[in-house]
Amino acid sequence: MKRKLILLAVTIVFLAGFGALLHSPLSMIDAITGATPKAKKAAQASAQLEGSYVLGINMMSDGLDNENTRNKLKELALDDSETNETDLMKTDISFRLYVSETDYPLVSYAKKLCDRLKQAGFSVDLKEYSNTMMLSRVVSGKYDVFLASDDFIDVTTLTQMDYMIMDSEEMR
Repeated sequence: MKRKLILLAVTIVFLAGFGALLHSPLSMIDAITGATPKAKKAAQASAQLEGSYVLGINMMSDGLDNENTRNKLKELALDDSETNETDLMKTDISFRLYVSETDYPLVSYAKKLCDRLKQAGFSVDLKEYSNTMMLSRVVSGKYDVFLASDDFIDVTTLTQMDYMIMDSEEMR
């Protein structure tokens, strides 16, 4: 009888201890699999661009209504070399570049693109939005330039937009 009580007590302690490990914020399973929020964020930050992306330009925005300016913008989106001083340095073209806040590789690329555009004479503000908010702005035409995955929206349905589809290999 004594042996059965000891075995019952050990079993209860084992089950309670194992249950506590599984339900605590830093669970053993999270530690083994790396499923902690910090590990997830690190994995997202190290992710690479994959697939195709759209650079959409609103042709009705101030400064972006010029076809030469839009072509220069597209060229700079793909060109990773040092930019030279161009005739854009003499003008004051400013716009906002919208990007999805949840697409970490694209946000990283957008930051590099902003630096490249600033070197070429553009004044660029990077704005990160949720996918829903960004889709709302694009559909309503309240954007200057946006970067998104090619499955974000069917760009052929939008009017007053100049766009370019870029492959992730071209963007690296």
